[in-house]
Amino acid sequence: MSLWLDDQLAQEEIRQIEAHTTTCPSCRAYLDALHRLNRLLSTAPAVSPVPGFTARFQARLAARRRRRRTWAGLLTLTLATLALFVGAIVLLVISGLAIWGNLPAGGLMPQATGLLLDLSKAAASFLGLVWLIISALARGLRHPIFIGYVTATAILIAAWTQIVMRRFFVRRPLPVNG
Repeated sequence: MSLWLDDQLAQEEIRQIEAHTTTCPSCRAYLDALHRLNRLLSTAPAVSPVPGFTARFQARLAARRRRRRTWAGLLTLTLATLALFVGAIVLLVISGLAIWGNLPAGGLMPQATGLLLDLSKAAASFLGLVWLIISALARGLRHPIFIGYVTATAILIAAWTQIVMRRFFVRRPLPVNG
């Protein structure tokens, strides 16, 4: 019926609506209400928006778009960070760093108790692990995959730092309400 009032119907469709409304009192009442509303709205004066409305509306739209882009960027960075983390684990496994193979077969609890009781063994194990990591890094510096991994990690660290600095430490003006 509203399409009829907006001149969007063909003559045959208009005849069908007229035929139906002559027999259906509820549709006739609805059509009469639409006619009254249409006349009322056509006689009402045009209202101009409040000064600054357009600028505030566009600013809110831009802020919403920025928030969406921020979340999309954070999701992308998170996925990239996870991918690099998994890549690091794979690289460590491939390069033969069998750290877990050097642990005693007694289980975690006896090992933890032994490490707590014997601080010198704990220090030696820690220094051995540090030496193992340093030697793996020294060997990796010659490998292109390792260099790419380090570069990608540095880029991710820079991106995360920039996001955190912008998000938590840069003061933004408060949005204008109204």
